[in-house]
Amino acid sequence: MGPPPVVTGISPKEGPPGTRVTIRGEFLGTTANDLIGLKICGCDCLLSAEWKSKNKIVARSGPCKGRGDIIATTRSGGEGTSTVQFRGYHESIGPVKESAVWVEEAAPPSLPWGRRPMSPTAYTPPDPLGLSTEGEDCKFPEDELNELFPDGSGKLSDENFQPGWYLLEHHSNTSFEDLRAGMVFLQRKVESQKEGQLSFLKANTGAVMDQLDRLVLLKNMFEEDQRKNGKEPLPSLQAAIEESITLADSLFSEILSRKENADKTREALSLLTRHKFLFQLPASIDKNIRKKEYDLVVNDYTRVKNLFGNTDVKLFQKILAEIDKKIEDLKEKLHTRMKTMPINVQEQTKYIRLLISLNWEGDAAWIAITSRKDYLMGLMNKVKDHFKQKEEQESNEKGKRKQKESENEGPWSMTRAAWCGAACGALASELNALWPLARRYFAGELGGEPTAPQRHSNLKEMIIAAVEVFSEHMRECLLSGGGSVAGGGALPVDVLRTRLLANLRHLREAYDSLLKLDLPSQPLSIVEKVIFEYRVHGMVVFLQRALRRVKGLADAETWKVEQFSDYGAITILPHLLETYMNEALSSIHKCVLTSGRRESALLADGSEPAAQLLKHTQQILLAFVAVLRDLALQHDDEADFNNTSLSVALDQRLEDGAAGSMRGPGGRNWQQRLLMTGANAQYTRRRTLSNVTAVFDNFSLPKPTQPIQVTKDALSTLETTIAETYLEHKGDPLVGTIEPSMYMGRHKTDVETPVDDARPYVYEIINNLIAVHAEVDSICGAASSRYVRDICETVCEELARLAACAPVATTRSAALQARLEYTLLRFACAEHLTRKAENYLMEALAGIPPLETEEDKNRMDELIQGFKKRMELQLGSLNCNMETV
Repeated sequence: MGPPPVVTGISPKEGPPGTRVTIRGEFLGTTANDLIGLKICGCDCLLSAEWKSKNKIVARSGPCKGRGDIIATTRSGGEGTSTVQFRGYHESIGPVKESAVWVEEAAPPSLPWGRRPMSPTAYTPPDPLGLSTEGEDCKFPEDELNELFPDGSGKLSDENFQPGWYLLEHHSNTSFEDLRAGMVFLQRKVESQKEGQLSFLKANTGAVMDQLDRLVLLKNMFEEDQRKNGKEPLPSLQAAIEESITLADSLFSEILSRKENADKTREALSLLTRHKFLFQLPASIDKNIRKKEYDLVVNDYTRVKNLFGNTDVKLFQKILAEIDKKIEDLKEKLHTRMKTMPINVQEQTKYIRLLISLNWEGDAAWIAITSRKDYLMGLMNKVKDHFKQKEEQESNEKGKRKQKESENEGPWSMTRAAWCGAACGALASELNALWPLARRYFAGELGGEPTAPQRHSNLKEMIIAAVEVFSEHMRECLLSGGGSVAGGGALPVDVLRTRLLANLRHLREAYDSLLKLDLPSQPLSIVEKVIFEYRVHGMVVFLQRALRRVKGLADAETWKVEQFSDYGAITILPHLLETYMNEALSSIHKCVLTSGRRESALLADGSEPAAQLLKHTQQILLAFVAVLRDLALQHDDEADFNNTSLSVALDQRLEDGAAGSMRGPGGRNWQQRLLMTGANAQYTRRRTLSNVTAVFDNFSLPKPTQPIQVTKDALSTLETTIAETYLEHKGDPLVGTIEPSMYMGRHKTDVETPVDDARPYVYEIINNLIAVHAEVDSICGAASSRYVRDICETVCEELARLAACAPVATTRSAALQARLEYTLLRFACAEHLTRKAENYLMEALAGIPPLETEEDKNRMDELIQGFKKRMELQLGSLNCNMETV
């Protein structure tokens, strides 16, 4: 219950019946329907009341007289109070005063046989004093007259007439001399009336005497009749009257019956004429319903209820019953139309107000709200079923091959994009209708029971349920389907970006429409979570797409040198890795990185999406390492190495004339592909990964410190594996030829034979190293020293082993020969000897007796100089500057 109404001011404060009164106050009703009563000085004025606002009402005063309160009654606050009063008075209307009725200017003539006029109030007697009352606008206050004459009256015809009241009311401003003249006039008038009676008797003495004679004659006749018939003549008179009545009935029965029927007809016609509105209302209701002019029906029904609602006339009750039946049918019709969807809010609100005006039993607004909620739920399910069925039909029409392609598209198909747009549009449009309707309902504008506590919670549950269904459908539409996260891998990146942005735009438009409605935070957070999940999903899709493409790089390798860098011959693979990463990160930056209104940052520090970004980045980079490893260790065309020195020495020279079966893709043999893979790995570790890190910085993405470091470690391990593999397949056969070549032809040195040159195995080792160096240098350039150092180290280790196993040289020639050979090998491989290789050679030389004579030393120097001169080209090829190759 609200506060009771209070009337604090009126304008005007007095007036005759029908005065337009403006009433001001507080709590005078929340709506026009809330005002249920208004009394001015005790007279009911509700029918003429016009509710303007909760502080103002305009009404017309009733037939009240005297002062009284203005009492307003509301449905929400009950009966109110008044701090002011209104004074009503009745005006006397004279012949010259403006009036809405006709006033007789003279007394009506005396009618024969003593009948009086039909309306005794139609004639106002003239002033008995003979004075004019025109201009007497300033009347004596009626309240004071009531106080002076509590039991009197100023009307001449009243029994409690008080002359003082009359004089104060009509002649309060008349002078004393005029009053004396009026008194003389009144006395003269009375005397004239007395004299007129006496003169009348004098003039009609004969008639009066004749009347007296007649009375005496009647008296004698009555006495004579009484002597003859007795004192009781009534029975015979009654019998005569009854006989006359019977005779009259027999003579005039037909005429009287026709008269009775005519009277009834006239009464019926008169009744129909007077109450034409009531009798024509059923047909009028049907006509207005057909025209959908429901407001006219409500107004007519309210009017007839006010006029005939409490009637006891059977005919009227029968008509009212028929009208009530039509109104009940109309209520049911309006109720059905209000619930039938789709319908706009304005029309639905109109039906709600009509039902309220017709006193429909039930909460129409709440039923409308629940109907809209049910329609929204059903609409989203229909949208889902429609696009699911459409997707199945497209799959059946395309066939197995195209069906597979469609499944690969997954959530990026045109059907799914249309589904997303339709679902977002349905949610936004229906909530834009449901929520304002609910707000008006809880504001009390649509009647019902908005104050019920469970209604608020029920509405909140409705909104949350609808948003949750929408979220589930969007997850099914956009976050699942054929290809799962990797879906869309077959689509071009431009198409993928366009569709992702279109779907994200639909979601954000729906989210913005909900934000404008000022919904509670819980349903908004549900939609925001879907958008966030979709952004994460889009990021993962781009990264997974890059991962798929990186995994397929093995098929894109043509072994064509795209660039010859400091790290050797580089193929297209590092560039493709950088391109794929740049493309994926650019798509993430353009499509999903930017947050919309009231959306969370996608890649906040320590967030799960940031961890997923780094995780997938590491997967992509390690997948590239795995591709390099597969390419490096795949050697189906590997040549059969034998233990002859010719197979190694001629390997480089036979490259151009080898059979096709000995070549791999691009005309490269396996050793060359192995070296090119090592160059790619080193270039990727030193250059490409730095470029990838720069791309992360350019797009303001979290730095991939851990993935880069893990990838660098994996690439370093791969480079080591490639070096060991190359050493195993290239160095081991070379080392295996040393011992057979050392003892081939001459197994020992003669004492008498002078030492003039190194044995052939030394030249064979040098030529083999030159062949290896040439092959590695052609692929790896400046980075080839690693492979040559490893092979030289292996050769030195083998020489040290053979020197330790050989018998100790006992002659000068044997010592000179052995020292010469190790010295020449050391000189030839000086640029490629590691400390470990140096130690091996020092161990071998330590086991040879030193040169004792000056002649041997000179001979040693002479042989070394001759070796340098003869082998100048070979030594230059083996120890060339890597930067100039």
